[in-house]
This record gives sequence, structure tokens and C-alpha cells, in this order.
Amino acid sequence: QKLVDMQYFGTACPSRASEIQAIMILRASDKILAKNMEIIRRNKALLEAFLSKYSHFFEWIRPCAGAIGFVKFKGPLSSNELGEELAAIGISIKPAYCFADDLIESSCSEYDAYFRIGYGEEKMPKALVALEQFVEENLQSWRMPKMAKLN
Repeated sequence: QKLVDMQYFGTACPSRASEIQAIMILRASDKILAKNMEIIRRNKALLEAFLSKYSHFFEWIRPCAGAIGFVKFKGPLSSNELGEELAAIGISIKPAYCFADDLIESSCSEYDAYFRIGYGEEKMPKALVALEQFVEENLQSWRMPKMAKLN
């Protein structure tokens, strides 16, 4: 019991250094929030331009808040397959199974095309450039299945 009480005391009572750090952050919160909002706004505009340029393959539900987009891939791959191919080149998305696995398993395959993409980090524009290169490299092969269906 003494160990449990000691562990509780250690986690329930932050150190003085932690308190000072928290005070410093709270005092700078306006600057931190302004910087983060600038990053989010810039990245959201870049993402919107990308999604508009490649609207044949992507659409999204614009978030009302936050910096995570819910994107639908309209190409020949599931979001999981797309995620695996993107991971191989260093781009991270969250495929549908990460947030809708129960729906996918219960025959709601419409969600299998969706993935989440974050745009709240400074490195996002670099990842978006890599994503655009990936899309450009695959455009022709993604269009082929649609053309085959038309014939």
C-alpha cells in the first residue's frame, strides 16, 4: 500500500520545475497558438489546392475545427492499400481500419476508401510534395481500370 500511495503522490503532485514550465507555456500561449494557427491555415490551403487539382481521385469532408482531414480516395486501391504504398515512401496516413474497422467488418465497405490526413505540422508541405509525386507517378495506372470498364 505504501508503494501505491507513493506512486499516487508522485503523479498527483507535479514538481516545482513542471509548474514553472506550465506557467511559462501559459504566458506564451497566444504566441504558440498564433504560430500553430498560421501553420494550420497555410497547410490547409495547400491541401485544398492538392485535392482540387486531383479531384478525380480525392475528395474530402472539410473539418469544422482541428487539423485532420477525412479524405476519400476514389482510385483503384483501398485506403489500407494506399496507406501501405505511401508508408513505403515515408508518407503516413491513417487508413479506414484505424477508425472504422467495425464498420468495414460489418459490410460497410464504403468507408474502406477513406483515410485521415493531418495538416497541423510544419513538415506537412514536404509530405504533400511527396504525395503529389506519388500521385503523378500513378495517374496513368489508376485511370486504366476506369477506362477498361467503359469498353
